[in-house]
Amino acid sequence: MGIETSLFEIGQKQDEILEMLKGFRNSGVVENNDRLYDLTDLEKKLHVSRRTLFKYLSAGILGHSKIGKKIYVSDKELQQFFVLNKQCN
Repeated sequence: MGIETSLFEIGQKQDEILEMLKGFRNSGVVENNDRLYDLTDLEKKLHVSRRTLFKYLSAGILGHSKIGKKIYVSDKELQQFFVLNKQCN
């Protein structure tokens, strides 16, 4: 019973965290004055497909954090992405 109870408690905590993150989606998460964007936000902001975002993430071009099954990119990481990929005309 001990392991089953622990797994149940972990599942409950994960559900609580995911509910908190849902509230952050539209307003952004502010931690140390740094907003977090999920992939849906980034698709709209960057005008790219989800597949392109996954290419950026897997190649290390765009830094990210993963909480549960969701991927988030901080405002700081997004700014670094813009600076490093700036095209000079």
